[in-house]
Amino acid sequence: MTFRVVDSGQVLATGKDLAAIQQQLRPRLEAALTEAARGITRSGMRTWDLGSLPRVFTRGQVLAYPALADAGDSVDVRLFDTEAAAADAMRLGTRRLLLLQVPSGARSVASRLPVSAKLAMSRHPYPSADALLADCAAAAADQVIAGAGGPAWDAAGFGRLLAAAQSGLAAGTADVVSAVARALATAHQAEVTLDRAASPALAPAFADMRAQLSALIYPGFIAETGSRRLPDLARYLQAISRRLEKAPLDPGRDAARMEIVHRVTGAYQRAMQNLPAGRRRGTGAVAVRWLIEELRVSLFAQALGTPVPVSEQRIQAALDRLPG
Repeated sequence: MTFRVVDSGQVLATGKDLAAIQQQLRPRLEAALTEAARGITRSGMRTWDLGSLPRVFTRGQVLAYPALADAGDSVDVRLFDTEAAAADAMRLGTRRLLLLQVPSGARSVASRLPVSAKLAMSRHPYPSADALLADCAAAAADQVIAGAGGPAWDAAGFGRLLAAAQSGLAAGTADVVSAVARALATAHQAEVTLDRAASPALAPAFADMRAQLSALIYPGFIAETGSRRLPDLARYLQAISRRLEKAPLDPGRDAARMEIVHRVTGAYQRAMQNLPAGRRRGTGAVAVRWLIEELRVSLFAQALGTPVPVSEQRIQAALDRLPG
């Protein structure tokens, strides 16, 4: 199939790769949106100082989606060409605006941790301790926002978020910091054991566990995992240590179970490739990602338990239910 993009009779682009055409025309689209959106877009916001934000913006042939956008030390209002992109930006922009208004207390909480927990918090993949603590605050803020009904689109809605953060952000951040300290301590224990392990027969298993560790602990993992799942993260990491204890006793059994994990992981990756980009962060897709971690627990560290029954067949059924 050949795609052709036409504007008022003028051919702007043609080709067989739709994604490449979209990328080629993105600067032109962004310029059109910027020109059309004068009076709506803005920059440098540090508090909610506008009335309401429309969900959709149209002018002539221009269709766009306004949203808050995180600008680091402030928040902008920008237009996005897809509803999914606007939703992602709105989530991050609302978080930033809330954290600019309400102190999280993350640094104070970290300073009061026991020495062992402070040591665990020092072993992290973030560029700095401040970045680690900022991600802790971000995870707590996300939970406050979700608990209060999601991102706000008007002054009254943001006022409700602000009240929820003033009463719950500090406590939520303390819980996140504690959970992160436990997870990092467990991750370090698994890393040390892996570094000491030496068995040619188990080399594929060790590589698999290292890949699992990298997928669980990385810069940004705290907010990506979310405050509610951080206790589960510690369990997933503990399961790696349990597997390290058992694998040398029966390498063949470990390999067979690893093959199950690789099959469902491959199926998950193929499903994500077939999903539109905006749906890959949807509830169903995210749930499957964590079900694969629960499957690892059930296969390699069954004594730790899983909150729901899990199997290769159940995960495949969950993938089949994902919207196309």
